[in-house]
Amino acid sequence: MKRFAVIVFLMPMILRAESSTTLEFTKFATALEHKFALYGWHDLKVNSIAWEYYRKSGLNNPLFFRVFGNDGSNATVFLGGVHGDEPAPVYILTKLALFLQDHPEYYRDRQIVIAPLVNPDGFLAAKPTRTNSRGVDLNRNFPTRDWDKFASQQWKRNERAAKRKFPGTAAGSESETKFQIALLNRFSPLKIVSIHSPLGFYDYDGATSDLERLGKWLKEIGRETDFPVNKFKVYPGSLGNYAGVERSVFTITLELPSSDPARANDYYDLFRQSFIRLVESTYPAIGSR
Repeated sequence: MKRFAVIVFLMPMILRAESSTTLEFTKFATALEHKFALYGWHDLKVNSIAWEYYRKSGLNNPLFFRVFGNDGSNATVFLGGVHGDEPAPVYILTKLALFLQDHPEYYRDRQIVIAPLVNPDGFLAAKPTRTNSRGVDLNRNFPTRDWDKFASQQWKRNERAAKRKFPGTAAGSESETKFQIALLNRFSPLKIVSIHSPLGFYDYDGATSDLERLGKWLKEIGRETDFPVNKFKVYPGSLGNYAGVERSVFTITLELPSSDPARANDYYDLFRQSFIRLVESTYPAIGSR
C-alpha cells in the first residue's frame, strides 16, 4: 500500500502596513488635530510625520508609530497616551517626532521608535478616559506571570474595584496592549520610556541584579532637570512588570508633575535634552534578553 506524505506550510499572520497617507489616517489626523486645538496645541501637524500602523483600537482608530534610524543594536521605544486622560505625553512625543524628523543626526547610529498615542479611544472621547473604549486600564493588562493570580484580586482589594483601574477579563486581551507588545518584540529595545502624569518623578524597572546601578544612572539624567527619581512598585499587568522585571529591559516611567495640557510645551522643553541623552546611551545592555 502506498503512503503519501502531506506537507503543510503554516504561514504566520501578516499584518499589512498602512501609512499616514491613507484616507483613513487623514480623517483620523483631522480628528486628532481638532482635539489638539481644544487643548491649545496649534503647533502640531500630525500628517507632516510619516507614521505607519498595522493595528487598530477597539473603535477602529489607527495605533500608529514612527521609526527613526536603522541601528537596532541601540533601540529606544517611547510610549505616550497610554491613559487617555493624561494628554501632555501625547503632545511631548508628537513634538519629539517632529524634532527628530528634522534632525537625523540624533538617530544616525541608533534607532528611536515613537508611539505617541497608545490609547486613541480614551484620548478622543468627549470626556477623556484613563481606560480604553472597553473600559480596561492598559497599564494593568500586560500578560505578566502574576496576572492570573493577582490582577483581579489586587484590583478589588487595593483599588476597591475602581472602574478606571480595571485590568480586563484576561491578560493581554486588548488590541492596544498587543500593539505595545508587538513593538517590543519587533524592535527589542534596550530602553523603554513611557510617559504618564501627574505623580512628578522618574520611576524605573529592570534586571533585579542591576537595579541599584540603573537608579544611579537615571539620577544622573534626572539631575539635569532637577527631577526626582522614585523606585515605585510594580503591578500585575503593568509595563514595568512585563518589560522591566520579567524581561530585564530598562523601563523608565516619566511621571510628569501635572496632566494640564497647557503645560505640555513647558514639559517638552524641560525634558527634550534628557530624552536625547537617554537614546544616545547604550547603557544598560544587560540582562538575559
